[in-house]
Amino acid sequence: MKTPLTEAIAAADARGVYLGNTEMQAIFGRFSRATAGLQAAKAFNQNGQAWSEAAANHVYQKFPYTTQMEGPQYASTPEGKSKCVRDISHYLRTISYCCVVGGTGPLDEYVVAGVKEFNAALGLSPSWYIAALEFVRDNHGLSGDVGGEANIYLNYAINALS
Repeated sequence: MKTPLTEAIAAADARGVYLGNTEMQAIFGRFSRATAGLQAAKAFNQNGQAWSEAAANHVYQKFPYTTQMEGPQYASTPEGKSKCVRDISHYLRTISYCCVVGGTGPLDEYVVAGVKEFNAALGLSPSWYIAALEFVRDNHGLSGDVGGEANIYLNYAINALS
């Protein structure tokens, strides 16, 4: 999985040299952001379920047809609503992993790699998840470095879905 730490080490190893200034700067940058990343991950852990539920309600309001149409991919039944919250929670959980490792590797490998095919196969609209992630980004209440760290990966996921 790609992270700033693994990339710095891989770059030096590929050249068969000790870590150089560029790699050391990448590592130093990650360590200086590590506290904010871990605090952001902790916030996702503590609030992720509530954020997922609030984001799902936002999606239902923004796209009311999602609660009116029949089918497993829609929120017209309690099971469909539960699935919607679960799917949003999956995105948020993966974003929390990014906060821990300091890179987009978890999103790239577990979400982005097959998201278009997955959504097409299940009839899901990326705009639903974009709206949900934007809602979380705009309403999570995190500030400073912690909020910035969370927003880096929320924005990355939003852009990947666009």
